[in-house]
This record gives sequence, C-alpha cells and structure tokens, in this order.
Amino acid sequence: MWTVALYYGVLLITVTVALLRGGPPERWAAYTALIASVSTTVLAPNPEWTDIEINIFVVDIAVLASFWSISLKTKRFWPYWITGWQLIAIFGHIQKMMFSEILAGPYALLSMYISYPILFVILYASGSVRRRGEVGA
Repeated sequence: MWTVALYYGVLLITVTVALLRGGPPERWAAYTALIASVSTTVLAPNPEWTDIEINIFVVDIAVLASFWSISLKTKRFWPYWITGWQLIAIFGHIQKMMFSEILAGPYALLSMYISYPILFVILYASGSVRRRGEVGA
C-alpha cells in the first residue's frame, strides 16, 4: 500500500536527520517512533478498526511514556508537543472503547495520521539543534 510506503519514507527521513543533526532527545524520540512503527506493523499487520485495536493501543501507551520521559529530561519545548499529539492518539483509543459506534474509518485515520505531526516536530527539532548550538540540551 502506497500510504505505508509514504509513512515509512517520512519516518526514515526523520530518523536520518535526527541521527545526523539532532541531539540525544531528538534521537531518542526518532528511535521511539521507529520502534513503535515497526512494532505496530508486526503486532497488527491488518487492523480492522471495528473494535479497539489492543496491540496498537499498548504500543501507543509505551510511546506516550517514552515521549513523556523525554519531556521530563529536557528544557526544550518540542517534547511537550509530541507528547500532546500522542495523548490525542491515546484518547482516540479510549473513545473507541467507550463508544463502539465510532466508525472504523475515523478511528483508523486518527490512529494513523497523528504520527505525521509528531514526525514533523521531531524533524524540525533535529534541524534546529545545530542552529541553536545545543547538543543534548
């Protein structure tokens, strides 16, 4: 599916930029996104989205914990943005648990496309580390 290829392309660009230009927090966030994406692909290769996707929900909770840890260990503001976006993904799962009448399409879109703003923030943060003269701040 071309959407999966596009996503993994953006993910690989983000990880590459984080490795080449980012500090430790940016690399940590990029590795988190990479591990979560691969885990989701392995644990839920063909999600139906008609009920809560438990495997994806568990991965999303682990990602939230990782992003939150980054937020607590740095003085920069961008980790709060990715933590907030990830929290929106968690709330999507919780809403599906509470309201089974939520259609599969909107649930899937929220779960999948919330990753793009997170990746773009990590990409921006990675590019801005060298401009600010920060390494690992």
